[in-house]
Amino acid sequence: MKFLKIKDFFDNLEFKLTLKQLKSSEELVDVVFILNEEKIYARVKTDTRPQHIPIFESMLQDYNPFLVVSDYITPNAKKLLKNKGINYIDGFGNAFLNLNTLKLYVEQGNAKPIYNTHSDVFTQAGGQIIFQLLQNPENINLTQRKLAEISNVSLGSVSKIINGLFNEGFTVKWNSDKKYQLVKREELLDKWIILVNEKILPAHKIGQFSFSKQGHFMIRETDSNYETKWGRESGAALGGESGAAILTNYLNPEKYSLFTNRSKTDLIKNYRLIPDDNGEITAYQLFWQPGTSSFDFESNLTVHPLLIYAELMYSGNDRNIETAQIIYNEYIKPKL
Repeated sequence: MKFLKIKDFFDNLEFKLTLKQLKSSEELVDVVFILNEEKIYARVKTDTRPQHIPIFESMLQDYNPFLVVSDYITPNAKKLLKNKGINYIDGFGNAFLNLNTLKLYVEQGNAKPIYNTHSDVFTQAGGQIIFQLLQNPENINLTQRKLAEISNVSLGSVSKIINGLFNEGFTVKWNSDKKYQLVKREELLDKWIILVNEKILPAHKIGQFSFSKQGHFMIRETDSNYETKWGRESGAALGGESGAAILTNYLNPEKYSLFTNRSKTDLIKNYRLIPDDNGEITAYQLFWQPGTSSFDFESNLTVHPLLIYAELMYSGNDRNIETAQIIYNEYIKPKL
């Protein structure tokens, strides 16, 4: 079936091409085939976004030439793939092919995202619960009331989402006590990155701001005034590029994500922020219960690394994605 999809996509290009599938025992690639007498290794996806690019880039070392075949590829992902010399083709007839036997670049600007028409899991409330589960997979066995409390969702939505996770294969019952286990965590994280950026953050956005001269700070400051103002018991913590700079000391942030339980008026007054639609600071209300995370702002300057990672990967910025990989390897991968 995957080879037939590849053939259909190449047929959309309206070139006379010869394709022949090869038998393969390769684990990391989906299809190996011959294109105009050249052997190609292909990975087939429904949806390709910037967070997938590091995986493809690492595969280039063992599988070359490598081809990404995807129903939909976001504009940022296409740009990254092309810049890194990774071949791709999508279901809309767009392609970048830098092969020995074929040089081709087609961009028609006609690609549209492909959405799941219905899911009990990948909703705003579902994303807030998944955030808690990815931090600590054992949270899947909390009482529904407790899970609702720490996720800032209604009690009625928890049962629906937990059942949805089970029906979609992300949880399994693993003993006679009817305990659940969270599985396919990498895939769940992949989907959550999209969910948090496209549904959760927009729903919790307080506003856009810029710094006043009195309110501006350098991200690498560590004096007590900085800590008092932007962390500890201040009711605010940094995410995105600014949070990543604190965690890794690898990034000079251009944009700042501020997560807080304060009101917009309070932010303007106490943080000396200026409302500005083009400002470098985006402020969000918390979508979790304070005190439920080891990286909560009550004891840290940043939000949980999962949230920082999700913002960086979704940005599509090369430097951000490099930094996200550092955060993933140090803070996220060991717990997945």
